[in-house]
Amino acid sequence: MKNQSYTYSEIINQINCWKKAYADILDGKATFKLDIFADKYDELIFYGCGTSYNLSQSASFYTRFLNNIHCLALPSSELLVNTDVYINKHRKYLLVGFSRSGETTESIDVVKKLKDKKNIKFLTFTCKENSTILNYSDNNFICRDVVEKSIVMTASFSTMLFSYCLMLAKFLNNKEMQAEYVNLIDYSDKNINKVYTDLEEYVDKNNFSSYFVLGSGFNYGLAQEADLKMKEMSQTPSYFYHLYEFNHGPKSLVTENSLSLILTLSKNMFKAEQIVDEILNLGSKVLIVGKKNTGICETRNLSYLLSDANFKSDIVESFINIYIFQILAYLKTIKEKLNPDKPKNLDYAVKI
Repeated sequence: MKNQSYTYSEIINQINCWKKAYADILDGKATFKLDIFADKYDELIFYGCGTSYNLSQSASFYTRFLNNIHCLALPSSELLVNTDVYINKHRKYLLVGFSRSGETTESIDVVKKLKDKKNIKFLTFTCKENSTILNYSDNNFICRDVVEKSIVMTASFSTMLFSYCLMLAKFLNNKEMQAEYVNLIDYSDKNINKVYTDLEEYVDKNNFSSYFVLGSGFNYGLAQEADLKMKEMSQTPSYFYHLYEFNHGPKSLVTENSLSLILTLSKNMFKAEQIVDEILNLGSKVLIVGKKNTGICETRNLSYLLSDANFKSDIVESFINIYIFQILAYLKTIKEKLNPDKPKNLDYAVKI
């Protein structure tokens, strides 16, 4: 099963999906029109289920950071059940939905329920042509050639997020951000196989029975997704938190058999080294993505990945977290002698 699964192939080859999305969006190959962003919306609401909801969290933060507009991320079911709480008929909305298959019941029902509202426009991202959700949403972007055979979402998650972020950067004519996505593709192309090798060695040498992922800002949605990947694939108890919230209770769960993954730290983080030092003092193994921090005490329980990463944009650099936590979950699954392509109790698309 090792290196022969669909999941492995989809994780390792996802950078090619980013390249195709870049060509479609930046080189004008896509028929999608960017003027959907031009209206003066009171609020953008991002929605999806499971991994697509986690994606929505990061897309929401990115939009607020880049465009200074009020944004909200919700599970599709929450938007359905409490529609009147989130939708005001006197306000104008853009609802941005994500669904790999385009067949997820709750996400389809959001569009069906609200598509005739004059104060709402929809933008839908999916990876499957001719899917049901496309019949109800007038504004769509299809991430082509990202048709996964594995049940867990990997390449589809990163490619839909990459596509949305690049699309908004193009609409805002943010040339510097667009250039950073080229750097991301080049850097990831050169490093993803080395990351796999390094993590394979790490997982062989370091066993863990509980898993914590810490990330803030754009990385909070990624931390949520990293937690879900580990749960889905390896059945390992896992948890996600904002970096600074970890000290407010969750650290009570840390043991010497824990692994704490710290996602890339942004340049404006304060006293992050103190939090990491405390986690290390509790006995947890700590794996940090990105540059080495000289303020953190060196111990045998502390390791770094991609410490040479050097991006101008913290958010674009955060994309390197994605294939790291996906590979880590995959390798843990193999170590537990489970099948990463067929996780327990899960289906390709959830239909209610």
